[in-house]
Amino acid sequence: MADSASGMTVTFWGVRGSTPVPGPNTVRYGGNTPCVEVRAGDSIFVLDAGTGIQSFGRDFREKSDEPVKLHLFLTHTHWDHIQGLPFFQLAYDPRNEIHIVGPKRQGSALLDCLERQMLPPNFPVPFALLQGVKSVTEMASGDSMQVGDATIHSAALNHPNESMGFRVEHGGRALAYCLDHEHGDTNQIHPGVAALAQNADMLVFDAAYTDEEYPSFRGWGHSTWQEGYKTARELGVRILALAGFNPGVVDSDLDAIKVEVEAMAGRTIIATEGSSIEL
Repeated sequence: MADSASGMTVTFWGVRGSTPVPGPNTVRYGGNTPCVEVRAGDSIFVLDAGTGIQSFGRDFREKSDEPVKLHLFLTHTHWDHIQGLPFFQLAYDPRNEIHIVGPKRQGSALLDCLERQMLPPNFPVPFALLQGVKSVTEMASGDSMQVGDATIHSAALNHPNESMGFRVEHGGRALAYCLDHEHGDTNQIHPGVAALAQNADMLVFDAAYTDEEYPSFRGWGHSTWQEGYKTARELGVRILALAGFNPGVVDSDLDAIKVEVEAMAGRTIIATEGSSIEL
């Protein structure tokens, strides 16, 4: 765990978008949908509850049987960002203190969305049995929240049905998390991304497509690794982490992107499940 002097530790547990893609062609970079763990001093933050949150929960329990307090921040309630929650082991343990925070949207309460995901006939266990979940609250774009000695800022991104990005600040370090987001048709950086990622130590950016593929998916709410690279360089980001890969992207595709970005200026990484980076 990072201490107050060392900033933050970021661990990737899910790096895919849309649907999990387990199998031999995704085994090296991972096939789970989005989930990122952030350790900041004594605070634990989890960003999104895709299928990767199960791996986070198992890893935590293998290392400790103590009660845990954590904040789970959801970018939005599209299925790939919440589908791991009904299977999140820590959420069923009443000893735990889990606080879920997500975007405030007109006519679509966060708690209602999470409860409806677990209603029959689609799921046999009701949300109420997640006894480790002690609160579900909403943040509006531009809101900030203090948790321990960390500060979390929010900003709206460009995505169908709305999505929210987050910036976690602690110990002089900053992580910007910008999944799911579609860049615009102009050269101007989206104001939400700019607000979150300016001079960040790490930007986790939506890299579902390549620039060549993007025209076929315009309006679907996702971006490209090339746009992520340009955004990171313009905003003074220290480390760009590409994530949210389209289901059809396999390890060999990511190998090719890795070779390309490693030859470019700045530090760009391919987010890989189970990998940790100290900021």
